[in-house]
Amino acid sequence: MEGPGSNHTLCAGVDLERYPTEDGDHTLMFLHKVIFNKTKIPALNAVLDVTQLRQRVIANNIANVATAGYRKQDLRFQEYLNSFVEKPAVEGTLTDPRHMPVPKPIGAPEVYEPETGLNDTDLNNVDIDKEMTDLAENHLHFNVGARLLSCGFDGLRKPITGRTG
Repeated sequence: MEGPGSNHTLCAGVDLERYPTEDGDHTLMFLHKVIFNKTKIPALNAVLDVTQLRQRVIANNIANVATAGYRKQDLRFQEYLNSFVEKPAVEGTLTDPRHMPVPKPIGAPEVYEPETGLNDTDLNNVDIDKEMTDLAENHLHFNVGARLLSCGFDGLRKPITGRTG
């Protein structure tokens, strides 16, 4: 199978050439990596979980666009996906500060308040246009993850049922 940059598409019609893989959004590259990984179903499930959480965070920002003093929240979405792909072979905790650091297990994605100035209304730092763009982008990420997860289940189902097509 060929990877990004080829003229091939993944199942469900997801064209890898349509998505940036260098100096841009690496979400599809993440999805591409997990397709060829033995743990693709749990990883794709994590994509759905994190996009669901991000949906709630963005919806909360939109709901509070006119709330004075509200601080926009965001999710470290890309960092979480990258940490899932680059999962360390050994996970552990540091028991003594003099010991060599051991990678920590992957936890839940971090919700944080980005440092941005006030919006045009001077009420808070929520930019409704940016939130709507983030919402649409998150929706696309969820749909791609759901389609690829469906393909993963189809890939498991075919050998079990003895069907090849």
